[in-house]
Amino acid sequence: MQLLIDIALSLIYFCLFLLLCAWAWRFWMMYINQKYLNKTNQEYVMLEIKLPREIFKSPYATEAALASLLQSGGMSTWHARLFQGNLPMYSSLEIASIEGVVHFYIRTQGKFRSLVESNFYAQYPGIEIVEADDYTNLIRYHHLTKNVNCWGETYGLQKSWTPTDEDKGEAYKDKKGDDYKMKADFLPIKTYVDYGLDKDPKEEFKIDPITPLLEMMGSIGKGEYLWYQIILQDESVYDGKKMPKIYVNEITHEHLSLADMAKEYKKQKKVAGWIKKGEKVYDDEGDVKQKQIDKDAEGKPIYGDAVHQKTKPISKKEVDVSAEDKDLIEAVNKKLSKPLANVIIRMLYLANTDVGKFNVGNIQNILSSHKPFIGINSIGFKKTTDPYDFKWENFRGRRVPWRTEEMFEAYVEREGFYPHIESRKSLDAWEDSIFWESSMKTRKLWRMMYEGFFHPFSHPQADEVFTLNLEELATLWHLPGAVATTPTLPRIDSAKGVAPVNLPQ
Repeated sequence: MQLLIDIALSLIYFCLFLLLCAWAWRFWMMYINQKYLNKTNQEYVMLEIKLPREIFKSPYATEAALASLLQSGGMSTWHARLFQGNLPMYSSLEIASIEGVVHFYIRTQGKFRSLVESNFYAQYPGIEIVEADDYTNLIRYHHLTKNVNCWGETYGLQKSWTPTDEDKGEAYKDKKGDDYKMKADFLPIKTYVDYGLDKDPKEEFKIDPITPLLEMMGSIGKGEYLWYQIILQDESVYDGKKMPKIYVNEITHEHLSLADMAKEYKKQKKVAGWIKKGEKVYDDEGDVKQKQIDKDAEGKPIYGDAVHQKTKPISKKEVDVSAEDKDLIEAVNKKLSKPLANVIIRMLYLANTDVGKFNVGNIQNILSSHKPFIGINSIGFKKTTDPYDFKWENFRGRRVPWRTEEMFEAYVEREGFYPHIESRKSLDAWEDSIFWESSMKTRKLWRMMYEGFFHPFSHPQADEVFTLNLEELATLWHLPGAVATTPTLPRIDSAKGVAPVNLPQ
């Protein structure tokens, strides 16, 4: 009996030791990652791009300039990641309408400022880039605020696909027994190339998909603010070595890159069927093949039906692949042929009701703002500040204000790639009331402590992130030509230039 007690105590002590190690490591990673983010956030600069009267170049010029924002440095060693807390850098492309006046911004780390400026000046010599204050300081939203209304949403790609379990030759199943779905981010949206803008047509013949967004932003009035944000970072950092691949098959818990998923998707398009393990093997004449399965008492072979030892696909002949599937495969290859970026897209509409009014009609405009980009894939809303369908879900009217402040804070802090906490709806309902009189900082601190102690082995995934290539990115954010006639989009007559270095003294 004493031996059993000693064994049990040893197991308990060993489990406690592992738990202490897990706690220590989780809180250590939280600490060093947040310390790194606090440090780098102070190094960011906000650059405003002032547009010239005329821009004749297509969005391809923006695509070329945006390559300077894909930086993957600082993650080369395990020591930098695990003991200095280094994380992949990110930048943001933003368009802000401040009481109807539209501004273009780029937010990036100060050390990359000259690189970004030189790339944009190289493509657009007539622009002017100046350092600006953060426009989000002009208005603040808090869940207890009475005179500021806010509504916003986060976007994501809409298409999904069903991965196949190659060991069984059938689709993975979720807990309900339905086919398991994953995001099909390898399918492209409609880009400026599809609109013919890569051909540099004359301004009067251009159809620029960004102009409806600019017109909407220029139509708001006094006391109103409409903000559009695309946070981006280099996709290649998420290679499973520097950082975990961002797509997760929740059935197998396998981490996949966009290229990994695309490879599986294209393979499935070329599969005609599956030969299952245990099925009979037939010869060319359609008869069941025989194989020796045993021997009798005299040593003579006993034959039986031959069966397949493992599941394997039956590939389609090239002529049997449908034209639609060939087009899809070609579209996937085209998307993957250009540099990729992980992105988070948000839009917020705010109004100071002391000097203006909150126009509910703008909400529908925001919901429809990405319809011009619908192609094989489409961009639609993923989260909103009011995700509740029924009044009783918004208990005591406290849940929507919290969701609104969460999105406002995420926008202002440019959060999203590195969550310390999981999304837990059951906790949200309780916290929304308990922390009603508290600040967002207090609530976040509590949740981080909860996650660290009760879920030390979890690894939160950024659930708002999806992948676009530079062509798609340049479609969603580029410097428009004269085809954008929004009267409140300021344009300058000429850019400031530096005096030639060879002038006589």
